[in-house]
Amino acid sequence: MDIYSAEATSSRGSVRVDGRGDLAYAVGEPSGDGTADPLNPERLYAAALATCLHQSLTIAATSLDVEPAESVVTAEATLCHQDGGYALRAAVDIYLPGAATDELYDAVTREALRLCPLIGTEVPVEFDRDRGLALQNHRGPADPGQN
Repeated sequence: MDIYSAEATSSRGSVRVDGRGDLAYAVGEPSGDGTADPLNPERLYAAALATCLHQSLTIAATSLDVEPAESVVTAEATLCHQDGGYALRAAVDIYLPGAATDELYDAVTREALRLCPLIGTEVPVEFDRDRGLALQNHRGPADPGQN
């Protein structure tokens, strides 16, 4: 049973999501320092992965009686050369202040990684448990990337 489908169409210089003109985004290759670059596949994948994993984290946390309200997921997608071609790899950081212990944090993140349909064998995703726990133990703003 299908739950939801979205369609994105890429043409020269833009991508349109679900055929809506208001969701057309400029796309191109990264250049310079990256501050004014248009969207590119790596940025789109990082956004999709962070969003999907965050939803999976919310489901996992709720099922294990952990409050997910202030949670944050950060994803980084990297295009690299591999075996004469290209490969994509990703890394994620998970901030889940509602997990009171490292064991609970591990249980929730393990389940979220299992639930997330964008994590699989074709695009390896690395989860840095130590960095995640360091963010977890940081008690600053809800988004650890803001300090």
